[in-house]
Amino acid sequence: MSYEALVKKAWASGTFKLDEAEAGKADPSAAVSREAVRREMEQIAERETWDAASCFSAHKEGIMKLAPFVKFREEKFGAVLFETRSEKVYTLSPSGAAVVREVVAGATSSDLPARLKQKFEDPTGKMEQEAASFLAQLKDKGLVVE
Repeated sequence: MSYEALVKKAWASGTFKLDEAEAGKADPSAAVSREAVRREMEQIAERETWDAASCFSAHKEGIMKLAPFVKFREEKFGAVLFETRSEKVYTLSPSGAAVVREVVAGATSSDLPARLKQKFEDPTGKMEQEAASFLAQLKDKGLVVE
């Protein structure tokens, strides 16, 4: 059994310990397989480290953040939110992306409208209400937590 096959089996079963019989099945000449798995795991770790600071900082009351299984990526058209457990993808307009960007930056529910007003003109005065409505939808779907 190759190293990669053992890793896939552990990943699928959730058991990351091998007994001696399982370990004995590993092909010692599978260095190429082991190297490929190591590179892939390093790439995953690199992609995920952008959120590491939020894991280590003390939680302050009212600070919002993306739910644990939600990833945010900006695109030319706005942005996407990807909920990894259900594999749902939400496309965001540029204004929706601005709201989520503030959430990622550590905004509270109360200071979000002020932060957006600093960055964008709002001649109609609807921005605060629309941002609050959009934020409520994100919270209802479990994409943003406080």
